[in-house]
Amino acid sequence: MNELFERLRKILFPIYAVTGIMIIIDVPAYLKISIYTEQYLGIYLTMILSGTFLSTPWRKNADFNAVDLILAVLCIPAGLYLTVKYPWIAMNMGTVTMWRTIWGGIAILLILEGLRRSMGYSLVIVCSVFLLYAKFGSYLPGILHCRSFTLGKLISYIYIDPNSLLYMLSFGCTVGIAFIVFGQVLLNYGGGKAFINFALLFCGKAQGGSAKTAVVASSLVGTITGAPMSNVLLTGSVTIPMMKEAGYPPETAGAVEAVASSGGQIMPPVMGVAAFIIAETLGVAYSQVALAALIPAVLFYFATFVQVHMDAGKLKLKLIPKDQLPTPRYAWENGWFIIPPIAVLLVCMFNLGLPAALSAIIASAVALPFVLAKEENRKTYFKQLLETLRETGDMMVGIGIVMAMAGIVVGCINATGLAFSLSLALTQLGANHVLLLLVCAAVASLILGMGMPSVAAYSLVAILVAPSLIQFGIPAMAAHLFVFYFSVISNITPPVAVSCFAAAPLAGANPTKVGTTAFRLAIAAYIVPFAFCFTPELIMIGTVPNIIISFVLCLAAIFAICIALSGYWQYPVSMLRRILMVVFAAVILWPTNIIINLVGAALLIVLLLPDIKASFAKNFGNKEIVKEGK
Repeated sequence: MNELFERLRKILFPIYAVTGIMIIIDVPAYLKISIYTEQYLGIYLTMILSGTFLSTPWRKNADFNAVDLILAVLCIPAGLYLTVKYPWIAMNMGTVTMWRTIWGGIAILLILEGLRRSMGYSLVIVCSVFLLYAKFGSYLPGILHCRSFTLGKLISYIYIDPNSLLYMLSFGCTVGIAFIVFGQVLLNYGGGKAFINFALLFCGKAQGGSAKTAVVASSLVGTITGAPMSNVLLTGSVTIPMMKEAGYPPETAGAVEAVASSGGQIMPPVMGVAAFIIAETLGVAYSQVALAALIPAVLFYFATFVQVHMDAGKLKLKLIPKDQLPTPRYAWENGWFIIPPIAVLLVCMFNLGLPAALSAIIASAVALPFVLAKEENRKTYFKQLLETLRETGDMMVGIGIVMAMAGIVVGCINATGLAFSLSLALTQLGANHVLLLLVCAAVASLILGMGMPSVAAYSLVAILVAPSLIQFGIPAMAAHLFVFYFSVISNITPPVAVSCFAAAPLAGANPTKVGTTAFRLAIAAYIVPFAFCFTPELIMIGTVPNIIISFVLCLAAIFAICIALSGYWQYPVSMLRRILMVVFAAVILWPTNIIINLVGAALLIVLLLPDIKASFAKNFGNKEIVKEGK
């Protein structure tokens, strides 16, 4: 039976990938066939549900059996009912029919079972709670009270309404598939190794070069995979041993990889799927979201770089041997082929204004001839292409089942009006305490993100919390980016830091120690979202001079906090000075007025003056100053 399922996956998953590409480029339109978007989504639902049961047995390490095959077959009518019937459904949206209820109910149950198999019980519990609330919320008191629904009406709404299940599936069906294809094309043809070589070329000779290489390489790969755990496993097998060999403790090596891999989702120009949902929700171009996220992303990686640099100095780590560093010629000859497709992607999205999904497919098509420049790719070109399509099908099934779950939750929230009720309650809670409201939103995003992928966590919290943030005068872009950031960094936030748990075995370290170290390295990601909610210049809202001033001040504050956390610059920093650095950084970041912020910056400069002198001495040869600093 296992062999049968393996054969089915090898045949069907490439077909799923090709079908997904055909959906994105809208093949029926070229054939002059009119088709509803929801009919596409019915096909997509069929593929992700059947693919889940073909790839995941009923429990871990179990053999496949006839029940799995029956469930996979049952998925076909559950999805294709929408494809076949949607033209009639669109004209009779409010009518509840027996077949609509039956197939809708089966689809929801299949989604829950697929979630249990692929993601565990946590997401099933979350989804089930919202379903039960939608059905029985009319019996609850206070803000949790909602109108009552018959079972048929609730199932019908979740199953067919464009604002429910189908709403979230549309992102997985377009942007999700497109960037999976783009990432798999580059990675399967040597793009991951090329990124590592370029990172080694630019960072390998510096102090802490192994960790800085890991940060650059993992962030570059993370931008095209959009999956922190996969990114850790992909690049960590190279970067983590390299860091350990240089002398970094195992927990630091694992934490650096986990932080950099997660940060790829918040680094423009290519961010995670959630960033495209932000653009769709706010009704703005994706380029605006990417531009708004630029300064926070720079601060995130700046903080990581500063701390790995300081750790290298504190531990007196050795440099990467020259014979292990690629030459510029080698790095270019073995990696130049990744540049044209990335350039095409950026031009299509930002210059030509094409949809992100179509841009990624065009860039993938451009990549295919360029990868032939690498000799080893020419030998196995078509074998790798088939494997790329198979892995794309596998990954689209994985992200699709999560998006389906998010769609059910969104449907329950919309139907019950929970978002409005909760927003009202949070607004009353934070009537005079906006900071308290932001803390509640951050905690909600972190908790939900620990139990589900960041795109699902963002989608849920954005609906529940973002409106109340906006009501307090926080810019809409800032509110959504705030939720997005905390949903992403939940991957590296203890106690359930999934990226850290993925990195720990590769580093041979305790997952808890990896998580706490990752928390320190990613400190900017916990601070900057609060800063840009009160200082929108950090997300490019305001005049150019104000944006520059705010950026420089925030940069100084983050630098001071990183020094305080590391306890080292040119020499060990005393505890008193570390505490003062944090205090002055808080004064710089505190949302009062620019004069107080500048005063904080001036005090910080005075405090750091001995360190600045020691830095100049180290770089320009005045050793006496270094001795005095000690």
